[in-house]
Amino acid sequence: MNLLLSASSPDGSLAVIKAPSTASSSRHLIQVYQVSDSSTTLQLTLTHTSQLPLIQLVFVGTTSVLGLFGREQIVVWDLNRGVVATTLSATEDQAFLALAAPSEGNDEKYYALARYGPKLVVQEYQSSNNKLVRKIKSGRFSGFDEGDDVDNDMTTEQGKKDAASLIVTSSHVVVHTKDSGIRIMDKDSGKKTGKIKIKASSSSAHLGDASSIEMSPCFGNSNIVVVSEDAGDAILYDLESCEEVARLPTDSTQQAGGQSCLQVIAQSKEDEFTLLRNCSLYSIVSGKKKSYEKLTQLSTNNAVAFFLKNNNKALALIHQRSSEYRVQWINLSLENEDDLPAVYNLDEQQKSNERNEATNTNKRKPSESKVLGPGQAGHESLASNVTIAERLQMLTDALDEEENEDDNDDDDKRVAFAIAGAAGKTKFKPLTATTESLKELLTQALQSSDDSLLELALSVHDVGIIATTIKQMNEDLLVILLGKLTSRLASSPLRAESLSVWISHCLKRGSFDSEHLAVLRNMLFERIESFSDLLRLEGRLSMMVD
Repeated sequence: MNLLLSASSPDGSLAVIKAPSTASSSRHLIQVYQVSDSSTTLQLTLTHTSQLPLIQLVFVGTTSVLGLFGREQIVVWDLNRGVVATTLSATEDQAFLALAAPSEGNDEKYYALARYGPKLVVQEYQSSNNKLVRKIKSGRFSGFDEGDDVDNDMTTEQGKKDAASLIVTSSHVVVHTKDSGIRIMDKDSGKKTGKIKIKASSSSAHLGDASSIEMSPCFGNSNIVVVSEDAGDAILYDLESCEEVARLPTDSTQQAGGQSCLQVIAQSKEDEFTLLRNCSLYSIVSGKKKSYEKLTQLSTNNAVAFFLKNNNKALALIHQRSSEYRVQWINLSLENEDDLPAVYNLDEQQKSNERNEATNTNKRKPSESKVLGPGQAGHESLASNVTIAERLQMLTDALDEEENEDDNDDDDKRVAFAIAGAAGKTKFKPLTATTESLKELLTQALQSSDDSLLELALSVHDVGIIATTIKQMNEDLLVILLGKLTSRLASSPLRAESLSVWISHCLKRGSFDSEHLAVLRNMLFERIESFSDLLRLEGRLSMMVD
């Protein structure tokens, strides 16, 4: 299963997901979504250009997002403006190992675990100005000497040894490093309050030279953490007593494939916890009668981001297309254990799309497309006046034709289905729409977050009625409408002609703040930036053949 690099805000209202970049491999796109009980709305697309891999995302309240790039760079994005607020770069003798922010409420600080030679330091930053305000001594790395240089390459032997994790709670700063165990410090004074030596997991030896460190806080109980080394047993520890609370042995059959571990834990009852690991949900009981049980194995063919919630529910954000994610809640508080299947298939609701395959039998197959090259005879006579770039574009168009037709059909069917569903809820008729009726329908759709009613409203194409309606609408609703239009344009570029009319008249009102326009601006910037790359490529290819 393809697990997405993601993070959730402390209050659960926002999710941030690393998206694939189409313009350049060094250009990172991070999408910020508002998450409701039934849908997601794209709020921002954050960007950063770096050759380093993005390895961690962290929320600071709901105002900032941190990104750790390799061992060398921390990027801070301002969510109010949708821009990079600052970039923190490691010095020659320094390596950034992990990031953290307090999970309880809106804290004004964030933290970075750094290594100076063998010495470990937790650096505390003020989120309002991104200034370093304090350093907390956090012990030493085992196996390193004072004379060892810092190697920020994560693929080298030393880079693998740098595996570490950091947690900050309301009262503790917790550092977990390879071979050094867990060091617990008081958040206010920075003084060491405890140390935990990790007991080795006998089942982790089969992973060979793999080196990984995992540690996660427990939702609902800030004194409990779950840790593992080299994808071994998941062990629950109490930060106050430094004692082991419970343990989930490693399922070696799951780990053999090399799937990276995702582990998040939530306390469901006094002595009962729910653990999400390796795309499986487990129930773990502590206390005198320790036990564990696998609740279900999650399954999907799509990329997915998982989150656990305090109310005994798991949230899956399942990637559908472009910037669209489907919301799936999994209820873990069922009294009847048979209600949770052994394998929870998140794609079951999407199986109806497979029935459309039979309708494509008359379409031309990509293998039937032929583009003539230099020196080849044929009635198209492409060799004389066409550049290589144009031939490549023609070949790409031919290969993509069937896929584009399928995507277009899917978009049309989805919109038509939404409009048909809305027709039963209202007497609104797009062809006979008036300013009053369209305004009433839009208001109802936006206030209730009813996408089917919104699609019915967007099926109106009379420019005069659209312009007059938007002028009369409440400004707060227009902000929501612009966000809805932008997300549709991002996920369905073929609708640009009709959606641009709505977006244009929304912008003419002139009452939007810069943060309201950030998503639209970033999306358009990404599209425009890709064209410059293509133009440069075309120029280089033309020079080679001319």
